[in-house]
Amino acid sequence: MKVSSQTVTRVRTGVGVVALLSATSLGCSSTEASHADPGAGTGGSAGSPSTSTGGGGPVGSGAGTAGLNGGTGGSSATGGVENGGGGQGPMGGGAGALSGGGSEQGGAAGTAAGGAGRSGAGGMGQSGAGGMGEPTTPTPPMGWASWNSFGGTVKYSIIKTQADAMVSSGLKDAGYRYVNIDEGWWQGTRDSAGNITIDESEWPGGMKAAADYIHSLGLKAGIYTDAGKNGCGYYYPTGRPAAPGSGSEGHYPQDFLAFSQWGFDFVKVDWCGGDNEKLDAQTAYKGIASAIDAATKQTGRPLALSVCDWGNQNPWNWAPALSTMWRTSGDIIYYGGTADMSKVLSNFDSAQHATAQSPGHYNDPDMLIVGMTGFSGAQNRTHLALWAISGAPFLAGNNLATMNADTKSVFTNAEVIAIDQDPLAKQGVKVSDDQGKQVYNKVLTGTLRRAVLLLNRSTSAASIAVRFADIGLGATAAVRNIWTAQDLGSQSTSYAATVPAQDSVLLLVTGM
Repeated sequence: MKVSSQTVTRVRTGVGVVALLSATSLGCSSTEASHADPGAGTGGSAGSPSTSTGGGGPVGSGAGTAGLNGGTGGSSATGGVENGGGGQGPMGGGAGALSGGGSEQGGAAGTAAGGAGRSGAGGMGQSGAGGMGEPTTPTPPMGWASWNSFGGTVKYSIIKTQADAMVSSGLKDAGYRYVNIDEGWWQGTRDSAGNITIDESEWPGGMKAAADYIHSLGLKAGIYTDAGKNGCGYYYPTGRPAAPGSGSEGHYPQDFLAFSQWGFDFVKVDWCGGDNEKLDAQTAYKGIASAIDAATKQTGRPLALSVCDWGNQNPWNWAPALSTMWRTSGDIIYYGGTADMSKVLSNFDSAQHATAQSPGHYNDPDMLIVGMTGFSGAQNRTHLALWAISGAPFLAGNNLATMNADTKSVFTNAEVIAIDQDPLAKQGVKVSDDQGKQVYNKVLTGTLRRAVLLLNRSTSAASIAVRFADIGLGATAAVRNIWTAQDLGSQSTSYAATVPAQDSVLLLVTGM
């Protein structure tokens, strides 16, 4: 078995640096991070349509600082990542100078504010001028993570296949970006200097090669470790023998610098070792965040942190100051298990900490099990709607290479994604509950716009009504059913729908 010690430094120059934090694990099957990257364009004019697909400038050479109302395209016509600059912020943005790019998808749609949608005028332009260019207002991470479908058996060939499928399936075009390598990539081996060593029979070229391939597709790369000395693969071996030493405790500065040097953009930090050692989670993750900050200052590459202590030590009280996202519960599914709506609902309930959430900082109810064995299309839609109304990270956990057309349509529904990715980053809150017949309300960007979820937890179909006064609207509102894409017209005082048992209806309600 050939192993390598990887210490290659990868420096990104020419742009400002933003430090982001995020983590993942076996007991925490989900990984994601905040959406800012060093290459944001300069602030542009609000709502200016931008349909050109021109340059945007070479990676790393974009101009200036991020603009809240959308960055302009780069001034170079030499091409950049994907379709160039375009507006990034909630207010859209102007086209780039010369032949600088428009938004990722162009188009004339968008909100009244002028192009907040992914296909709107000025768009969100995820691959903007001067780098990967995520929105200047951070939104919940979107992507895929390996744990739910592959457990500890993950290796380069699996990651390559899933990254390719993210592109070919249309998920990348819909806004999914992260490809997160979860537990199992490392078996705790180090060289005499303490550097992580890699089995190159499974990871040809080491972990830098994996990150480089993911980046070559215009995607972002995530990796995994544990806050303790031993990781989850030691306490709960899954697909591999127990792996002692597979945590980062005692090597925080060294390991997080290595992840940054290899080119990773996101790291999920699990808690199996920390839990076993009875560490104080806030202290441990503060040390991890400091190590990430130091690594970013050295390499110029942000590394988003996903805290994964499963909600054991109330991370919503302290993790927002340290990380992009924090797990609020245990795993939503165990490797090899069957999807279960009761577990989805339990994790959704555990993530209700609305005051902790803000742009760039998110409650994490775990990776999605949309499209996994045991779920119907209706259950997939309810699951994604629950995460969207929460403003939770969208991290798919199914096998992207084998998912069916209906699952793809669920993941790529632009209106559901827009609710999840709303720049206000509000978490939807429960406004009524009648014996399990519930209404959740999420305040959206724009004038008097609300996302409303009618959720029926009872055992029989029931009529559930949203009263407009309960969601801060006046007597009259326009209602749209998101999943059926039907405008239901102007309604007075309230709107009611018949919701099947253990199902939901997702609405957009706009005051008039």
